[in-house]
Amino acid sequence: MRTATISKEDIIKNAIIMIEKDDNLTFSKISRKMKITSQSLYNYFKNQKELEYAIVGTVISSACKIAQKRTFGRSGHDGVIYLSLTFRKMGVEHINLAQFVISHHRTNQYKIVNDAFNELKNLLDFMLESYVSTDKLLKASRLIRSMVVGDILNVGTGWFKSPEVRAESSFIEMLNLSLNALNNS
Repeated sequence: MRTATISKEDIIKNAIIMIEKDDNLTFSKISRKMKITSQSLYNYFKNQKELEYAIVGTVISSACKIAQKRTFGRSGHDGVIYLSLTFRKMGVEHINLAQFVISHHRTNQYKIVNDAFNELKNLLDFMLESYVSTDKLLKASRLIRSMVVGDILNVGTGWFKSPEVRAESSFIEMLNLSLNALNNS
């Protein structure tokens, strides 16, 4: 076993790699991969559930930072579309990780998760505020999250494979129609 110092970040990084490879995540598998004892993981996480939510918070926060950089300078309708496409693309490209994150129930039990969801909410609200009225902000935010998550799952799991219509173009069209209808209601 290894005697080098490890960190929470090292553990999360290795766990994410395992999830991306569709490997079953357990303390014993993580410890074997990192060449440490499984008991040493308890110095960083009180149980596997805490580790899993640390992964959820880390992934959401990282995705927000990437999306924020990619959408810098954009706003309004086009900004909302670009932001949605950015999250969709990341989710489809990392479908196992996206499914892992989506499968975890929203909880206020872990600060890292609360902070990450607040970061996501603030980013989405910022983009939407210049496009929809304040009274429609929550509905618009839910609409976008539902559409992005739904498309990630449908495309990532092979449900939207049709030679007649590209999945990305139908996503953009559905998002445009939905946002215009919401904005005009």
